[in-house]
Amino acid sequence: MIPAARRRPGFTLVQLLVVLAILAALIGLLFMATQRVREAAARIRCSNNLRQILLGMHNCFDTNAGKMPPLAGYYPGAKDDEDTGLGTIFFHLLPYMEQDNVYKNSFDKSSKLYSVWNDGTCSRVIRTYLCPEDPTAAAPLFEGWLATTSYAANFDVFGDPNAENRLQSDHKFPAFISDGTSNTIFLTERYAICNGEPNGWGYAADSVRAPGYGLNGPVFFQVTPSAKNCDPGTPQSPHPGGINVGMGDGSVRFVSANLSWQTWRSATTPNGGEVLGADW
Repeated sequence: MIPAARRRPGFTLVQLLVVLAILAALIGLLFMATQRVREAAARIRCSNNLRQILLGMHNCFDTNAGKMPPLAGYYPGAKDDEDTGLGTIFFHLLPYMEQDNVYKNSFDKSSKLYSVWNDGTCSRVIRTYLCPEDPTAAAPLFEGWLATTSYAANFDVFGDPNAENRLQSDHKFPAFISDGTSNTIFLTERYAICNGEPNGWGYAADSVRAPGYGLNGPVFFQVTPSAKNCDPGTPQSPHPGGINVGMGDGSVRFVSANLSWQTWRSATTPNGGEVLGADW
């Protein structure tokens, strides 16, 4: 007599679908976790550049008796002073960021002036001034001649339409920052190219092309804006959820996109007497 064949245990269709659904959910969670790690790493890469710039800035302050370089203008003296430079804040910081040769090569013997416009200095690509996550910085030379940056200085702190006179005023660090250096934004991120306008690290003029923000009045920051919605002269972040900012005390923090306008404005003013909101 032939024994009856045994039925081998197996998955039913319902069980198979359940297993597939669980695997899909786990893969989705893994992808989300990986994406968050990548985003955090991207923020760190850009914030490290901010720290390097802030370190150079503080070295600059210490070397020049607290004199703060202007967003655009002469520094550390007036126009006709010896060893004075004409350029942007990022130009004036070059000797304090291991870019001394770039600065020295800008010297013009006839005018006896260091100028960002001499010797093609404004065309020199400075990697520390570029955020590796900035989607607009792939071609760092705008129209083949102007080197761009992914960072911007706070006009309320460094901007002054009469920078020469400011050097003889009380515009010194840290006394000028009466709201507190840990409560005042010095630097932010900003797209290298925004709606067709460059953010030139060496563009020394009263223009949105200068490496600053808020030149034409108070502004809020944008998070990953599209090309057509990008507002030149305004901070932009390439990171979802917020923006990296460099504070006056040398620290860097990631500010949430949910921050209120009032708190952002309070953190931008160096001596307005405001108190930062609880959302800071």
